[in-house]
Amino acid sequence: MTMRDIAELARVQRPVVTVWRRRSREGGHPFPAPRDRQGTQELFLREEVVSWLEATGRGNNPQARIDAAAYPGPAPGPAQLATLSALITLRQLYGGPLAEVGDPDDLLDFAESNDPDDRCLFGELERAADLPALIRQADEMVAAAWDAASAHSRVLELWLRNAAEPLAQVALSDAAARLLPELFDPLAGELGNPAVMDATGCLGGLFVEAAAGRSQALLMDGDSPAHRLARRQLILAGLPHRVVDPGDGDWSVAGSVAHLLVLPAAGAPASTPLDHLDLLDEIALQLGEQQLVLCLAPAATLTDPLAGEVLARRDQLLRDGFVRAIVRLPAGCRRAHPREPSGLWLMGDADPAPIADRRTMVADLSDGNLTRLGGLVDDLVAAWQGSEGARRRAWAHLHAVPTRDLVSASGSLVPSRIRLAAGAGAVASGADRVVRLRAADSAGRLAGYGLDPAAGRADFVTIGQALGRGWLRLVAGRRLDPRGLPSGSVAVIDDPSQAPGDHRRVDRLSLLDRAEVDFTEPGDVVFTSRPRPSATVDAEGGNLVATPARALRVTDGAPLLPDAVAARINAQTSPAWRSWPLATVPTPDREALGEALAELAAQRATLVAELAALDALTHDLTDAVESRQLRLTKENHGATTL
Repeated sequence: MTMRDIAELARVQRPVVTVWRRRSREGGHPFPAPRDRQGTQELFLREEVVSWLEATGRGNNPQARIDAAAYPGPAPGPAQLATLSALITLRQLYGGPLAEVGDPDDLLDFAESNDPDDRCLFGELERAADLPALIRQADEMVAAAWDAASAHSRVLELWLRNAAEPLAQVALSDAAARLLPELFDPLAGELGNPAVMDATGCLGGLFVEAAAGRSQALLMDGDSPAHRLARRQLILAGLPHRVVDPGDGDWSVAGSVAHLLVLPAAGAPASTPLDHLDLLDEIALQLGEQQLVLCLAPAATLTDPLAGEVLARRDQLLRDGFVRAIVRLPAGCRRAHPREPSGLWLMGDADPAPIADRRTMVADLSDGNLTRLGGLVDDLVAAWQGSEGARRRAWAHLHAVPTRDLVSASGSLVPSRIRLAAGAGAVASGADRVVRLRAADSAGRLAGYGLDPAAGRADFVTIGQALGRGWLRLVAGRRLDPRGLPSGSVAVIDDPSQAPGDHRRVDRLSLLDRAEVDFTEPGDVVFTSRPRPSATVDAEGGNLVATPARALRVTDGAPLLPDAVAARINAQTSPAWRSWPLATVPTPDREALGEALAELAAQRATLVAELAALDALTHDLTDAVESRQLRLTKENHGATTL
């Protein structure tokens, strides 16, 4: 047993076992010594651990000896786990201990009678190296777990511990495994009581949960270990099922069918985005009015920018009108890839409307949390219902975008909905704005500019859209510890809310000796999103942006101004920076507005400097008089101007 196994058996946290081991060294009942090692893990004899727990009374499991049978020893290999899985399934079919079947030959005969075509368990038993020992072990595990399904869950837990196993590479996190059935079940309910289809054939436990209580379970044929395991899981759950022959990709299923798809699948963990889209295309070709697809796959396949043949294949699915909704989910859907964001597609039969009239519902939830996506299921149901559902739904996450915009662009498929600050919807007329600006400009700072009313409307894009269109370039902050570098002229900007004079400055040559760095250019917008959005324009350039800050560089010809970008960022409250709105400025006004903002910024800097000098004068005068090093007398009776 591993230390983790011991903690599970004793029903305590893993660090508690470490404490027991350390504190018992000098006592009368020292913790058992490790008997073997597998990699970096120490292995302990199960009998010695159980005896120690009983002798010391440690832990919270009074029946530790009974439950210990569920731990089949040191890290069983894939073949041994597959055999245990097959034996536990066979015991479920037999209805009692396998030892009662007879000798191993009798057991093989019984297995063959229940699996005559070797679709799920006979081959695992026939190839077993030590079948009698594994039979005893399977019986012990079921007895300890009280039923076959629980014992099989224990086998799956052991399987998932081996990161090299295909099952572990594609396994969903607990949060994703809860979320997907919550989304799928109401969608399937829109079809009445449909059959549920697994087009990969190896979805396993998630498919068992989705198919329970439905009219039929359908799964694609295959002979990988993952396919065989999935069929054993259906037998353990008592779910009748029908296997679909994939043929040459021309398979079809008729009637009311809800397809649940998770990619990549355990049967092909190294499959590519093109493989995933090919399978979606196979499903789409036979979708009817009473069929839908809910697909979870990496965002790199379903939502993020693509190129070449993969982009063309995805565009075709969009162009043909099969995709109803597209969602970019937070990272953490796959255990083995905790930083990988995932995407979600809801598909139905082809939309007959011309592409110019179609809308696709999209949402970018990648900055959220998998456990807090309230309203998403109702959004997806309304998206499936089409225009009727849209009329009744106050959308929580999804928003409509023209499908032609998704097809014609190679960028993200989930452009963020523009959310303006409160009060931004109140639009004053051009004449009203002229009056307000002139009244506010009592010092005549805009006297050199003509202000003429216009009747246009503001055009907004998000930062994510501006990046996708090439209007902005993102400059990542550098992870660099400036300590030890001599002082110099390069400002290290990690907090744009600080005044320019407060940034640490280091020597440029010393900095270049330590690391390759990209210096800012004049006009770069340095920003952070947490703890609150903050931005400043680096007017001079030649500085270093350090994490957590980043910089946005406005490209030549882009309809954006750095000062306006910074002002928009400073007005935000959400940390989801890709969804922050920016207003575009047309060419005739952009140059004049840029000059006016530069002049106003220079005048502001002058006033700030004057205020700083006034603050310093106030402090020095007060300090001089309070220290009694100066006597202050008023030499006239009129007003004094400092």
